[in-house]
Amino acid sequence: MSSGSGHAVIEFPEGLPGFENCRQFVLVSGPAFEPFTMLQGLGPNAPAFAAIDPLRVVGGYRTELEQSDLDRLQADGKTPLLWLALICPQPTGALTVNLRAPLVINPDKLLGLQHIVADSSYPVDYPLRAA
Repeated sequence: MSSGSGHAVIEFPEGLPGFENCRQFVLVSGPAFEPFTMLQGLGPNAPAFAAIDPLRVVGGYRTELEQSDLDRLQADGKTPLLWLALICPQPTGALTVNLRAPLVINPDKLLGLQHIVADSSYPVDYPLRAA
């Protein structure tokens, strides 16, 4: 499944919290965006999000998926998954990264979900600093 732009369309069957009506997104990346990726929703008034690999923000970043999450992604423990943390601009102009609720994408099946970890030690507003 792909859009007319040549980008693979990733399906988020449950949408993203706050944006449940938008369930199809494309990833836009390239040298001009490094180290960021844009997650662009498809359709009228679709949201777009800047994201980054959480390992680029916190070395050793790790969170476990439940079997039900793997099932929703049609993945097993060996499937390579893409992890992205959403970047949020703050009123002060600073940028933070939501490490508590990363996006997890199975690139083979083009399925994604937002993995919300209620008891995570990672914050929703981790400061993004230039490396």
